[in-house]
Amino acid sequence: MFEKYMIYDEGFRNVEKDGEIIGFQIGVRITYYRGVVLAVIGGFKVTVDGTSYGKEQMTFTVNGNTYTFQEMIGKTDEHWDFGDVAYLTVSLPGGLAQGEHEVEVTENIRVVYGLRDMLLPNIATWKKRLALGETYRLPPDIRRGVSLYSYQQEYYLRQMDLEDCIREVAGLGADGIEIISEAMIPNFPNPSQTWVDQWFTLMDKYHVVPTCYDAFMDGQIYEGKFITDEEAVEVMERDIRLAARLGFRCMRVLCAVPLRIIEKALPCAERYNVVMGIEVHSPYKLATPWLDEYVDFIKKTGTKHFGIIPDFGIFVEKSVRILERKRIRNGATPEIVEFVSRCYRERKSAEETMELVKAMNPNEEDLFWAKEAFTYTYCDPELLSQYIPYIIHIHGKFYEMEDGREMSIPYDRIIKVLKENHWKGYINSEYEGQRHYHDIPEWDVDSVDQVRQHHEMLKKYIGE
Repeated sequence: MFEKYMIYDEGFRNVEKDGEIIGFQIGVRITYYRGVVLAVIGGFKVTVDGTSYGKEQMTFTVNGNTYTFQEMIGKTDEHWDFGDVAYLTVSLPGGLAQGEHEVEVTENIRVVYGLRDMLLPNIATWKKRLALGETYRLPPDIRRGVSLYSYQQEYYLRQMDLEDCIREVAGLGADGIEIISEAMIPNFPNPSQTWVDQWFTLMDKYHVVPTCYDAFMDGQIYEGKFITDEEAVEVMERDIRLAARLGFRCMRVLCAVPLRIIEKALPCAERYNVVMGIEVHSPYKLATPWLDEYVDFIKKTGTKHFGIIPDFGIFVEKSVRILERKRIRNGATPEIVEFVSRCYRERKSAEETMELVKAMNPNEEDLFWAKEAFTYTYCDPELLSQYIPYIIHIHGKFYEMEDGREMSIPYDRIIKVLKENHWKGYINSEYEGQRHYHDIPEWDVDSVDQVRQHHEMLKKYIGE
């Protein structure tokens, strides 16, 4: 039908990743008279100067998302819109030579009308002579975003509104937006349609996308009495519906939500195509029976609508420095503060450390720090490699940026593990240092600047 327009002239180019030319790319349009879900795309064949490449040698990119053709089998939640350009990326180390090439593309769309045996395949072929364009650098597998939680203080004080926050994220060269549902959605859980329309207007205006909706669950609406499982599921389903309404495909689930509740909410998540993610948050850790229960459920069911969301607060390798300073401002003994921090770095237990501190003639602030320092968690970043298939999103928790690095969390080692294991997804900055300066009169940290520094670090480690 539209064979003549199938090959997109400007999309023919070599592609570079991590400094190497890994292949070439060609833009294609659907030749059918309507858009289709990815599940019915049978495949493509690309021939350049007489050499043919099959679908096993290429990936398909549409709507900013990239898939192998194996991953597209049965995929009905992604649509190739009528007239939109998709990109075939063909694996060919070194790419194509500069200059003109004879290019032929065959497109196979599997069309079956209704439930009768009416197979009407749309197979189209077109040939063109094209000049190779400027090399395209593929975006990193790891994308950058910001949880607007990072700007909580500025938002709370009305120094920034929602648009200011989103504008700032876009200014970082990031495109992922994460929102705290009950902090920034007015009239939660029933925002007006006007507000929802404004939300999508801001997404379009600043070229950003909703990445993760952070859901909560108040377990004791009635004092001294937990809500029932049925009430908990209703809360989950309410948030799933709102997340979908705002365009989120990922929803953070609190680490305190039991698996039985997630199981019961799963049909709703499937219906609205929202992937729930249990947050791996301190004091919980990787490689523990607590987490294994959730992962075993994913393995057993094969669900695509539940995964895990590590929070980098589980990688606190050194005591949080801004807290050390706060305790000293409040009267703790500097030598005891340093002693406790050294015990934490050496992985002594909280109990052993407390007994040692009690023998040092401590004051109340010293004892408080001996307990507080061990409320943080450290996991070996290498453990992440065991969970790569189940990680749907990441919270880039940080407390203090200085000289291009986070002072307590080994971001370089964490991101190295993610890259070596080819993890794809968003790391959203989650700044949590501002609250630890509130004891200082007439001074506040600049959250915006801290997030900017965090993204400079992320870009360096990701390889942008």
